Amino acid sequence: MWFWVWTLLIVGSLVGAFFLARSLWRSAKGLLEELGRASQRFGESADRLQELSDRAREAAGTQHAGPSLFDDVTIHYQRVHAQRVARAGRRDARRARNVATWQKWKQFNE
Repeated sequence: MWFWVWTLLIVGSLVGAFFLARSLWRSAKGLLEELGRASQRFGESADRLQELSDRAREAAGTQHAGPSLFDDVTIHYQRVHAQRVARAGRRDARRARNVATWQKWKQFNE
């Protein structure tokens, strides 16, 4: 009688181990497929980043990188003056918008 009990337990364990191994194999296979897709996407994004960095490097080569120590001083003074004029224009526009907003608030509160 004990022979059949132990035989049934061993066979049941082997069947359970088979189903567990099959499940693990399917999960591992799915993981490897997903890793393959991820590496492909990673390669595509690396290529895209390389392309964008090359394009940015080309654009930086054609544009002025900003003031340098070897430029003429008058160019620096002209650039600073232009920036100050632009900043004053933005400040005046902001002030006009604020005054208009304050006028609306004043009319609303009266």
